[in-house]
Amino acid sequence: MTVEQKTTETEEKILEAALQVFSKKGKDGARMQEIADLAGLNKALLHYYFRSKEGLYDRVFEYMIAKLVKSFGPGLQEAPDFYQMLHIFIDSYIDFIRDNLPVMRLMVTEHLAGGDRLRDRIRSMMETPDSPPRLFLQRMNQAAARGDIRPADPHQTLITLLSCCVFFFLILPTVETFVPAARDNRDAFIEGRKDHVFDLIATSLRPVQEGRPVTWPRHRGKE
Repeated sequence: MTVEQKTTETEEKILEAALQVFSKKGKDGARMQEIADLAGLNKALLHYYFRSKEGLYDRVFEYMIAKLVKSFGPGLQEAPDFYQMLHIFIDSYIDFIRDNLPVMRLMVTEHLAGGDRLRDRIRSMMETPDSPPRLFLQRMNQAAARGDIRPADPHQTLITLLSCCVFFFLILPTVETFVPAARDNRDAFIEGRKDHVFDLIATSLRPVQEGRPVTWPRHRGKE
């Protein structure tokens, strides 16, 4: 299985509709007729492309992982240093979550159910040399070897980074309750969230010279 699989326009309509329905009702609660209706197709055509709900559910996970990988673009590979790569990673990931909340809902549901489907897709993604998590780990190890950042466990750092990006969206109703700015101007608050996560991770990784932390360059992520 590959991370990315080409889809026709009709297949993409079906997958987007299925993602919406599965994220709200789960696999067991979803109905193929509802997915067909949302995609603007008749049920016979839906079954022509996907013979079963189980097969469609599996394909949705391949599709959304491919969407996630694609959302990072070439920036991670092209970033001139670790800090700009970090900013691009944070900006791209938070933008993807904001624009694809059904993906996050479905991922959480799958994790709570044991995560078997996600485990297979993530394993496949990690075998791809240019996958975002793999590139992050490589760039972090390289930066530590050059002394650009202090030595730190790259896997723990990646988990912390992902958590800082995702958790805000998982508890958004709660955040909006005690932080009015998150409710009144959500986009501005999310942009501030990007900078805060960058500051948090970058500061924790600053190298120390003669007992004092050196400054690290500030970058914006994607133009």
